[in-house]
Amino acid sequence: MPHARVGFTVEATAAAVRSARHRVSAAVRSWGAPCDDDLFLRLELVVSELLTNGLLHADGPMTVEVSLERDFLVVGVLDGSPALPQPREADADDERGRGLALVEALCLFRGAEPTASGKRCWAVLPVAAPGPAGGGSPGGAQGGGARDGGAAVDSARWSVTPAGTRLLSTLFPAP
Repeated sequence: MPHARVGFTVEATAAAVRSARHRVSAAVRSWGAPCDDDLFLRLELVVSELLTNGLLHADGPMTVEVSLERDFLVVGVLDGSPALPQPREADADDERGRGLALVEALCLFRGAEPTASGKRCWAVLPVAAPGPAGGGSPGGAQGGGARDGGAAVDSARWSVTPAGTRLLSTLFPAP
C-alpha cells in the first residue's frame, strides 16, 4: 500500500468542518486504499469530532493532517489552544460531551499532545485489508471490521507506549 499524506488549514467555522470532512474523504479515496463505506463513515465522523472540538475550545485556524501508513489511517487536528481535551460523562440530556467517547469507539486508539503553538489531537483507524487471493470480500468478514491474518484489528484497544509516541511524532512532526 502506498504512503500518502495530506495536510491543510481551515478556519474555525462549522462550514469549514463540513468541508474538511469531505476533503479528507476525497483524499483517502484518491490514494486507492482498500477502504469500505464503513471506514469512510468512521473517518468522516472522527475528522468532524476532532475539528468540532477545536472549533468549540480553541480560537483561530486549525490544521488537518491525514496520513496512510501501511494499514492505518492517522488523522490529526492541530489548534492553538494548549488545553488538552478531557473526557467527561455526558448526561442523557446534554448536547455536548460525547465527542471523545465517540472517537474512542471508532478508532484503534487516540490521543492528544502539546505542541509549540497549541495541541494536536489524533486518532488511528485500521484500513480494511483486501480479502484472500482468489476470493473473499474487501474489508474482511462481515460484521468483524478490518481483518489482519484472521484477527479483527478494530475490536481491540491499544495503549500508546513511548515507542508508539515516537512513531506518532515521526508521522506528525511538530509544526
